[in-house]
Amino acid sequence: MIQFELTEEEFKIFKVWDDEHKKTCPLYMNDGAIGGRLSFKFRPTGLGPITTIECNCGKKICVTDSTKW
Repeated sequence: MIQFELTEEEFKIFKVWDDEHKKTCPLYMNDGAIGGRLSFKFRPTGLGPITTIECNCGKKICVTDSTKW
């Protein structure tokens, strides 16, 4: 099994971004019954995963905490 997680710092970065993004995102209110507005992408590298979170509207943020590498 392969499992990816956000660190506490990465989650904090994501949460601040998402709270601000919700204010202007045209898709926020159309999140649907099961969600799906956000995609979490984890790209493994030799140093550690690169973590990007993307909204269906096209806005995205890289929350990689490279200080942990």
